[in-house]
Amino acid sequence: MSHRRPQPYLKVTLRDEALEDLREIAQRSREVAIEVLRLLKLLDTGQMTPVRLNDYAKTGDLTDCGKIVVEVSGHPEHRIVVRDLGKGRFEVSEVIAIEARAEDLAYLLAGLRLGRIVDPVRRSDTSRRVDRIRRAARPAGPSEERRD
Repeated sequence: MSHRRPQPYLKVTLRDEALEDLREIAQRSREVAIEVLRLLKLLDTGQMTPVRLNDYAKTGDLTDCGKIVVEVSGHPEHRIVVRDLGKGRFEVSEVIAIEARAEDLAYLLAGLRLGRIVDPVRRSDTSRRVDRIRRAARPAGPSEERRD
């Protein structure tokens, strides 16, 4: 019996940070990780077009990026942020961030990872905000105290 291996992505690449996002999501929810991979395959085959993002002060200029909403059980809980590497139609895409929808975390990460938040003070503030959001989302372990 031969197993048919899925074809690799031809037009979608994942940054190392996005791959780490996916690994962390898979540890929290296999169902979400599988849906992310399914959506990226649709993007790769041209069956999906991300919704174009804007230039906002808190995230920086993400107009060359788009979002893909990840819904599981009818709840839009996560976002995939992809950067268009093609000619404006997402024929070739790079996955920048995969994260929870809460507090615009995926967009903040994309702005930081792409260097779109250039002011050093804003960049530092945004990094601290990302850390706070992530800490709040993780349950405290037995040897870990919650600090606010």
